[in-house]
Amino acid sequence: MLDLSNVAENDKVADLGTGDGRIAIAFAKKGALVDGFELDEKLVSKSQKNVIKEKVEEKVTILKENFWDVDLSSYDIITIYPMPDIMLNLEEKLEKELKRGARVLLNYYPFLNWKYITLKDNIYFYVK
Repeated sequence: MLDLSNVAENDKVADLGTGDGRIAIAFAKKGALVDGFELDEKLVSKSQKNVIKEKVEEKVTILKENFWDVDLSSYDIITIYPMPDIMLNLEEKLEKELKRGARVLLNYYPFLNWKYITLKDNIYFYVK
């Protein structure tokens, strides 16, 4: 994901469904400012601990929040490991909210209507 995204210092990243925080942490270590969105309280706690352990707490904020309720228009990069049943709704949300040039990285499941730029190691890379 890092290689495909061309992440730059201070890019604003939204990690949707952040899990244990490993993707958020990896982007932060490259200089990005990352918001991780997670609903599972245990995963929120685990990812927050991992952020502190990796000493990137000034770059990563883990939020117990549903990303469907968040305006994603200010983000430069979106990362998500989606499930197939949300793809059409996710595609519509991002189409409405993302700014031109925003980068989207999806693990395993592609969008139905967007044409990806690159597919590498089961990661689909899109630019709006």
